[in-house]
Amino acid sequence: MTDTTKTLMTDDETAVRAVYVAFAQAMQAVDPEAMKDLWDDGYEHLVYQPEEIEAALTTWDAIVDHWRRLPGFVDRIEGREYSSDIAVLGDVALAYWRGHTTVEFKGSIEPIAGDSRLSAVLRRTDDGWRFIHWHESRQLVAG
Repeated sequence: MTDTTKTLMTDDETAVRAVYVAFAQAMQAVDPEAMKDLWDDGYEHLVYQPEEIEAALTTWDAIVDHWRRLPGFVDRIEGREYSSDIAVLGDVALAYWRGHTTVEFKGSIEPIAGDSRLSAVLRRTDDGWRFIHWHESRQLVAG
C-alpha cells in the first residue's frame, strides 16, 4: 500500500490490493476478459460507476457490455497512483485510491487527463476477493 500512514499490511489487505492492481492492469490493457475474472458476477447488488457515463451500471450484463465496448473507442488508459488505503472488515473490504489517469480515445487529438479518485468494495468469495462495487470520479479544478 502506498498510504504513508500504514506500512504493514495484513494478508487480507495484501490480497485485496493485488486484486485492485490486477484490475487496473486489465483496464490499462483494455482487456475485458481479465476484468471479468476479478468481479463477483453472482452478487445481486453490483454497482459499477465509470466516470464517463451518467448512471451506474447495476447488472452484470450491462457492466460486461460496457467493458466489451471499450476497445472500440479507447486507445489507451494509464493510471499512476498517488495514495491508497484498504480496510478489511471481515468478509468485506473497502479500497480507496487517488491518482492521475490519462485516457486516449480513438479519433481524438487530446487525451483526457487529470487527478481521479476511486472507491471500491470487494467481498471474500470461495475464489478469493472479488469486486462488487466500483466508483470513479475525476477531481474537478475550481477556479
